[in-house]
Amino acid sequence: MVPTQPQPKSPSGRQALWIVGGALLVFWAWSAISARLPQAEVAESNFQANLIRLERWKLDPSPRDVMVGSSIGARLLPRYFHGTALEGMHNLCLDGSGPALGLKLVLESTNRPRRVWIEVHRLGKPWHPNDDAVLAAAHGPGMRLAGVAAGFRAASRPTTRLFAWMKSHQNPAGSPAEPGKRVSEAAVELHRTTPSWERDLARDIQALREHGIAAVLVRFPVGRENPPDAEAESGADRLATRLGVPLVDLYRVAARRKLDVTYTDNLHLTPRSAAAVSGLLADAEPVESQGQSPKSQVKGE
Repeated sequence: MVPTQPQPKSPSGRQALWIVGGALLVFWAWSAISARLPQAEVAESNFQANLIRLERWKLDPSPRDVMVGSSIGARLLPRYFHGTALEGMHNLCLDGSGPALGLKLVLESTNRPRRVWIEVHRLGKPWHPNDDAVLAAAHGPGMRLAGVAAGFRAASRPTTRLFAWMKSHQNPAGSPAEPGKRVSEAAVELHRTTPSWERDLARDIQALREHGIAAVLVRFPVGRENPPDAEAESGADRLATRLGVPLVDLYRVAARRKLDVTYTDNLHLTPRSAAAVSGLLADAEPVESQGQSPKSQVKGE
């Protein structure tokens, strides 16, 4: 007769309750601590970074200003606007997406900011599976959980907080823009790849107006995509004229100020330059288009 091996004892009901209770206690403690700490603004992946921006937009009080766009505008972190005229700016620029997705999220929300700043660089970006993933995250159970306790928010994840702390202690110098391959101005500035992009944008801007929300176009310095002459009339100028909306041209303003703008990858702003460009945006006075090319004006210029 083969001896049977003793079977491991399964945990009793009381032990299971202790385990669950201990886990809940640890989670509650982490949530309480997280609620008192500055939330992370950067993350270890594009999706986590998008979640941080989505949760701030969906769960925090409605801001006076929100910016929509792509990873280009996403480099302007909310903390760069502390103490400026744009204090409390929500950044809804989404990595891997474009301004159209941000506008969709603004229009479907009950938030009513006074103004939406629209990055011009990826306006015609076609719909991508990444956009579906972002929308699913914005409307999914994870967002509801994040609204229940701060510990469920993406900005509260221990790995994200550690990553954000490490990034805050890095200060990459970056490099000036280097010439890229020649592309047309339309492709450089507006990426007109979706035939109906301008009509869709005009519809969204009209919908914003009906909600009492102003729209402003914003052009950023974009490394290799910067045209040589910042003062030359651009596609963004002409778009603002056609739509009848103001434009803040931060590439033009930075060139006038002789700002030493640097990039991490010859496209995206370094933290130092992103902070400086955020200051230019906060000081900007959008100029309405009235049948002529609108110019950016900055206080003191």
